[in-house]
Amino acid sequence: MGMAGHVLRGTGRLVLGLLLLLLIVLGLFRIAAAVRETETRPPPGIVLIPTPLGRVAAAVSGPPRGPPILLVHGTAAWSGFWREVADHLAARGWRVIAIDLPPFGWSDRDPDGRYGRPAQAQRLSAVLRAAAGKRAAVVLGHSFGAGPAIELALRHPLEVRSLVLVDAALGALDPESGDPLAARFFRLPLVGQATASTLIANPTATGPMLRSLIARNERAEPWLDTIRAPMRRRGTTAAYARWLPSLFETADGALSRRAAALSEIKVPVALIWGEADTVTPIAQGRRIAALTRARSFAVLPGTGHIPHIEDPEHFLAALDSALAPGRGR
Repeated sequence: MGMAGHVLRGTGRLVLGLLLLLLIVLGLFRIAAAVRETETRPPPGIVLIPTPLGRVAAAVSGPPRGPPILLVHGTAAWSGFWREVADHLAARGWRVIAIDLPPFGWSDRDPDGRYGRPAQAQRLSAVLRAAAGKRAAVVLGHSFGAGPAIELALRHPLEVRSLVLVDAALGALDPESGDPLAARFFRLPLVGQATASTLIANPTATGPMLRSLIARNERAEPWLDTIRAPMRRRGTTAAYARWLPSLFETADGALSRRAAALSEIKVPVALIWGEADTVTPIAQGRRIAALTRARSFAVLPGTGHIPHIEDPEHFLAALDSALAPGRGR
């Protein structure tokens, strides 16, 4: 028993030491975030559009009377991630509205953490009314941004001319109601702050994280400064921590989580998908295409989860095809 007790005491001291070390490391990451996050003004070219849930940042380009197209990014991205796509579309006469989906980029952060799909769709609707007037817009949603884009089309079909979904991350359809354990876990302040400061809002983690999402790893480097830019904004880590639970929340009343609602969607749908996507495998895209009776499904070989930075040439060709007259009407 003496030997066993000695071993147990030694193990306990080791565990406590490791926990203390972990807390120190997490504390250092949080301090680094506080030192880094000092900027308060958006970069040039960003406008702030009022909505009932706070101002939404947007980069607007192209001829004012051109047909409007709304670009909705995925997790931890922002409007700057659409730079090449926006330039391409604006040159072809589109009125491009690339937004920062809160809490990312330079949009107002919601102190109440209202980041579920219905709330995001409400923001998108207000942006379209302000930036497109009474004209219905094409809405392009990538990855996690596809959920709010579909939610907008389901709740406000007259505002949406057509949908283009790129590697849409909708999660499991028809989830059971309730508050998932993961959402409750990330509502714990220490957990949320630690996760945000070490992973999502940490510039040193950006490279490995981005490379894990794409198949063409060499395409990550040119975009690292772009994705890191909003991490210098004041309050970023705290805002991301408040957003984290919504990443796992399935009981937000979103219509876009229901297969039956997708099958009744009233607007034309086109899909673009990276064949080598391991985040949202192509089988998920094929199911969405079947449910929505998609008019086209473009598959990009050798491309992962972010086609517009991995293979811009073929992505833009696929996008032009999806937007061609008669395809999205």
